[in-house]
Amino acid sequence: MIFKQIYNNKPSFYSIWKLSWPIILANLTIPIVTATDTAVMGQKEDAIFIAAIALGGVVLSIVYFSLNFLRMSTTGLAAQERGRENIEGIKNLISLTLSIALAIGIIITIFSIPLIKLSQFVISSSIATESLMSDYIYYRSYAAPATLMNMVLLGVFIGIGAPKSAMLQLIFVSLLNAILSVYFVLILNFGIIGVALGTVIAQWAGWLLSMILLEKLIKFDSSYIKHLFNPYFILDKNFKLVFGVSRDFFIRTLCIVFAEFILINNSAKLGNNSLAVIQIYLVFLSFVAYGLDSFAHSAETLLGNSIGKKDKKTSLMVIIKTLFLGFILALIISILIFYFGENLLSVFTSIEDILSTSNELIPYLVILPLISVWAYMLDGFFIGASESNAMRNSTILAFIVFLIINYFILFMKGNIQSLWISYLIFLLCRGIFLSFYFKRLFHYNN
Repeated sequence: MIFKQIYNNKPSFYSIWKLSWPIILANLTIPIVTATDTAVMGQKEDAIFIAAIALGGVVLSIVYFSLNFLRMSTTGLAAQERGRENIEGIKNLISLTLSIALAIGIIITIFSIPLIKLSQFVISSSIATESLMSDYIYYRSYAAPATLMNMVLLGVFIGIGAPKSAMLQLIFVSLLNAILSVYFVLILNFGIIGVALGTVIAQWAGWLLSMILLEKLIKFDSSYIKHLFNPYFILDKNFKLVFGVSRDFFIRTLCIVFAEFILINNSAKLGNNSLAVIQIYLVFLSFVAYGLDSFAHSAETLLGNSIGKKDKKTSLMVIIKTLFLGFILALIISILIFYFGENLLSVFTSIEDILSTSNELIPYLVILPLISVWAYMLDGFFIGASESNAMRNSTILAFIVFLIINYFILFMKGNIQSLWISYLIFLLCRGIFLSFYFKRLFHYNN
């Protein structure tokens, strides 16, 4: 009887699927960029090229992923404004967050050289690998303003319930990036610089497309520059709200990217082959994460809307139904990895030592979706509710556990298997610790 009531209550599974399928399709194209870059560099028959992509990628992940609060804070706040049917509030939010994104992006481009110097100081790798990594970071830094503004616009699309616009943005950027990387590297022989240039062109082209989509969605006058960018954004009345939410998301995200950095850096100490294996496994992780995030994004939209309307019953239905669908998708992904894992690994490299080690770890890859689904789905709930401090606190706790485990791994001279298991534990702890704050999702009057 309870299951029947859950099934019949809004939102329906169909409405969740309607929001989710464009994001599923779009999100699965995002890791294609990393997969293509890894596969293209893997054809060089030397592990340093894959290693350089891994190191450069993790440095930029620390930068960009830590700034993903631009997307998350925009999504939750835009969804709540939509629930209140406040179009002007959405427009003001867009202007504010775009201005913040542009300012941060310009700073990243200007300070790309100090970022490279800091990366070389921190990272443990060969001189040849670090040289290639530096080229990759420098040229990709010119994509920073567009990348961050695309984050904001993606957050808007998800928040206002426009998944097809989000799909168009993500697919366009990802496929154009992959195509350009193949062309610049394999046809023009630009090497690792070609991979970076592909990203720069794709991100700026994606920003132009996103602005066209935005103008059609909410009649935002993109031709009038002062409607888009506010040089005095710090004085905006909503800046304090956005800053408070963003600060917590920033700290939370920084813990996640530093956990990945530690994983990458510790594997680099075991040699380039081990680093290459971890890079390939992180590509798998990105496919899993972006796939599961599709239902999490739907939860952000629907939960944000119900919170804006102060509809507690709908909020509960959103949580139950999206969590159920997320688990089903995680189970399907695990089954696919179990049956096709070895074949998929062979796509990334032909180097026998790397393939051999990668195949040995497949059982730990199979359980990855089932372990990580709880963290990704709960993130979606708390983003929609703009409960940023709960996400911050739970991730800090999980990161501390991860640091302790890695300390003992290095002390005992562990191997690549123990490093990957420590990261799985980190993902599991994120979900467990965040569940302790579940009641905060309903801290409003019905």
